[in-house]
Amino acid sequence: MLTSSRTFSAGEEFAYNLKALKRATVVGETTGGGAYPTEFVRVSDHWGIGLPTARAINPVTGTNWEGTGVKPDVEVPAAGALEKAFELAGRRRK
Repeated sequence: MLTSSRTFSAGEEFAYNLKALKRATVVGETTGGGAYPTEFVRVSDHWGIGLPTARAINPVTGTNWEGTGVKPDVEVPAAGALEKAFELAGRRRK
């Protein structure tokens, strides 16, 4: 699975869960670190805040990726992640 520093939220959860289950090799960059869904709450006419409304907890690890992101198994710049994934799979990109 390919990731970058711009991979966030649901994409991170998918990568985190597959990695925890040892169902995928994550290749690329550490993700953004957004595990908690938030809701925008207006405080006044000019101010609002984003409040976390839930927590994602993986049953295998007992943790999540909030604030730390998903660290790839093979760390490479995002621009080279696809090529590296092909290399790891023992294939050439066509």
